[in-house]
Parts: sequence; C-alpha cells; structure tokens
Amino acid sequence: MTRFSLVISLLVFGCSTVPKPSNTELGIAFTAIENGFLIYKGVITRDANERAFKTYNKAQIKPHTLLISSSGGDINLGIALGNWVKENELNVEVKDFCASSCANYIFPAGRLKYLSKDSVLIWHGSAWQTHWDIDDGDKARFQQSIQSMRVKETEFFAKILVDNILPVYGQSKFNLWDKVLSWIGLGPIGFDYSISDLENLGVTGINLKDNEWNWRAYKPNKKHLVRRFSLTDDYRFTINRFVSKTDY
Repeated sequence: MTRFSLVISLLVFGCSTVPKPSNTELGIAFTAIENGFLIYKGVITRDANERAFKTYNKAQIKPHTLLISSSGGDINLGIALGNWVKENELNVEVKDFCASSCANYIFPAGRLKYLSKDSVLIWHGSAWQTHWDIDDGDKARFQQSIQSMRVKETEFFAKILVDNILPVYGQSKFNLWDKVLSWIGLGPIGFDYSISDLENLGVTGINLKDNEWNWRAYKPNKKHLVRRFSLTDDYRFTINRFVSKTDY
C-alpha cells in the first residue's frame, strides 16, 4: 500500500494515526448473525461490508441491530456501511469500542444507538479535516480524491440530519502538549462528547444499556487516549455546515 493510499484509507489526527489494531483486527473482519444481532467486528473493509450485506439479506429473520466493534477504516467504505444501516433502519450497538469511520458514520446512522457503561467512542477527523500529511508528488491526486469524499460525506450527514462538524469539532481544541504527547504515542489519539452534546449535534436516539455511560471509570488505562470536549455556548446546530472545497 502506498503512503497516499494509506492516508486516504485511514483518518488521522494531526500527523498521528489511529491506534494500532489488534492481531484479530488486522486479519479478516468477522461478520455473522448471533443471538439476533448482526455482528461486525474488525476494520471496515469492502469484503467485510459485502459479507455483512449478504448475511443480512440471506437471513430469514432479519436482525434489528448491528453490534459493532471497530477501529474504523476507509472513509468511502465507512459511509457505504452507514448508508446501508440507515436505509435498512438498523439499530447500532457499540461493543467495546467504535472509532474513526465507525464513530463518524456507523454509530450516528443507527435508528437507535446503544452504549454500554464501558463502550468507547473515538472521533479524530474526517474528509473535512484540515491537516493531511501528504507528499508533494501526491497532492494533486489527493485533492481530487478528497473532494469526492467530502461530497459523499456532506450528503451522508445531511441524510441522517447530523451536523457534519461532528468528526472534526475537537481537532482545533487540542493544545500543543496534547499534540506532542500524541506524536510520541503517549497522548490523546482522539476525542469524544457527552451524551447531551451528541444530541445537540444531531446524534439522537441514544440508549444506555446499563443506565450509565462512563467508560473512563471502567477502562482507566485508556482514558488518557481520548479527550472530552464540550460544545461552546455559541454552538448552533447546522446541516451542511461544510459544503464547498473552501469550507472549514
């Protein structure tokens, strides 16, 4: 995979990448129907998406909920899976963690969204982020590709009625020390929001399975990796906030 392809495939926070996937995630993602749930575990890939779609279509009794645990993946494939979830009116439940493209496009697309007390959500950028680490020789090709993805992303968030600032709002909030720590692998790799702020951003229908969502208390060794940012008092919900190549 070329450096250009890698950058296109994975969302980045600053110049850092998402956490390294486990050995399981680096292999073929797991999809199946178990106990009435459509299970999707691992990196979002074209093959995993197609297997999930086929598994669902072949099921005589259709599952109502996608149970997902994923570190994310390619922007286009994440949007494709999110659109499919929306079109089939599936609920989405986060098992363990949902980061990057999973948090951007899969979780918000659910008709109802379910979080356990220790479910982790991580945002850290999208097609609309401002900083990309691109070699000079790849810039023209990158600009063409990113504009196409920005159009798809804008249309997706408009469809699900979510402010498309969702994946990038926290990026400007990190201070220099956060970025230094992130660069050396000791600091935050992304951010999250409170339930009330998610609802203000348009991510509604969130249900707490354990009547709480406080993953930092249950995974204290991971809490330094994700900063909590709050919407400012002057925030106003906006559809199609970013719509042209000059926005954001």
